[in-house]
Amino acid sequence: MSEQRSKADSTSGSGARGTTQGNQQGFSTKAVHAGYEPDSLTGAVNVPIYASSTFAQDGVGGMRSGFEYARTGNPTRRPLEANLAAIESGTYGRAFSSGMAATDALLRASLRPGDHLVIPNDAYGGTFRLIDKVFTQWGIEYSVAAVSDIDAVRDAIRPNTKLVWVETPTNPLLNVGDIAALAEVAHEKNTKLVVDNTFASP
Repeated sequence: MSEQRSKADSTSGSGARGTTQGNQQGFSTKAVHAGYEPDSLTGAVNVPIYASSTFAQDGVGGMRSGFEYARTGNPTRRPLEANLAAIESGTYGRAFSSGMAATDALLRASLRPGDHLVIPNDAYGGTFRLIDKVFTQWGIEYSVAAVSDIDAVRDAIRPNTKLVWVETPTNPLLNVGDIAALAEVAHEKNTKLVVDNTFASP
């Protein structure tokens, strides 16, 4: 963490702990505190690990705090997702048990039969196999382009392209794409840009 960032996080604004000027929390404060308030019953400052797979309901559809089954959400994962959204300056965060689970969910939510996507010419093997062996059977088409070649990505986009999927750095060759330039190209073509930054994650 940079010295400048540390100083910004320790600056107090309007009497609030760990905020910067304008009462905006700094990165370090968000990383530690965003998404979870101390437990009102016990005062615990760390998120407990809830091992329950199912949650009692107060009648049909009467979920307590929105929880019904651990696979759709639980009180441990919700603060993690809120924290990730906060430190990424996003609206929502979603946590999955694996990167491939996240990849599959995003592709299934975004694509329909007849759609097309652009992927890196050196895409992660698991991602490539999922698209090439599974999604093509569902009527999804794809083209490949080097993430470091903006013109190649632009040329690979078709009228039915719904996603431009990039990894940066790519796995395993570590090619780097210019996310801002790729986003501009994708948006020019009225499609969405997805960035898999697995290798850039801590």
